[in-house]
Amino acid sequence: MTYDWRGEIAHETGSPEHLAEVERRFLGESWFAQRPGHPPYSGLIPFGELAGKDVLEVGCGTGVHARLLAEAGARLTAVDLTPTAVELTRKRLEIRGLEADVLEADAEQLPFADGSFGFVWSWGVIHHSADTERVVAEIARVLRPGGRLALMVYHRSSITYWIQYQLIRGVLGGRLLRESPAEVANRYSDGVIARHYTRAGLTALLTPWFDEIETQVMGQHGEAVPLPAGPRRRIEKLVPLGVRERILCRWGWFLFASATRRP
Repeated sequence: MTYDWRGEIAHETGSPEHLAEVERRFLGESWFAQRPGHPPYSGLIPFGELAGKDVLEVGCGTGVHARLLAEAGARLTAVDLTPTAVELTRKRLEIRGLEADVLEADAEQLPFADGSFGFVWSWGVIHHSADTERVVAEIARVLRPGGRLALMVYHRSSITYWIQYQLIRGVLGGRLLRESPAEVANRYSDGVIARHYTRAGLTALLTPWFDEIETQVMGQHGEAVPLPAGPRRRIEKLVPLGVRERILCRWGWFLFASATRRP
């Protein structure tokens, strides 16, 4: 979640300037996460309910969401598999004068007692696990009955999956002659492992432990015109923004779910 794939951020990694630029890029791409004029991610995270609540973030990355959760008054615990993410999240919170318990931990074996949290947040993380079902079981274990879960995974019925991966990489690039569709998508997504889910598949993943499961599809603006950056920037100007956003609400790459822990 550095938004610096080509090393174009000139500031020293972990500096206030570097972290601010990462946050600017990340939130700038998240048009779908709030109504116009409202705080970042207020359409997906119930900030008004989090003050004084025990909250867990699974996969904190560079700490953008951790900052938002801590500012909402949550008693926040954030975990990530990598020490780099833990360090960057701690730095971001320190710069803002915020407190949270930020730990290096494996989501397949969360180091918390049963029923430790009232809300769990995870954005673009659990589909990278070697055992995603185990991660969901662990989240369910540490959530209190009636606690809420909100998470995002990659969407299989998306433009990115079918056009970028299967058509361009798989068919035109010849990858499907040597690899399965899932292997092609995994190769060109971020991370060592990157699973993709349909709405039905994600609901089935959550159903053993959760009720009131709701799903939404969303995506970043660039996904709506699945071309290399140069041609995309020219062509997307011809497609009204509202049209692109309607497309992404059905075929975007992000699949979001919220659910309630079953008693």
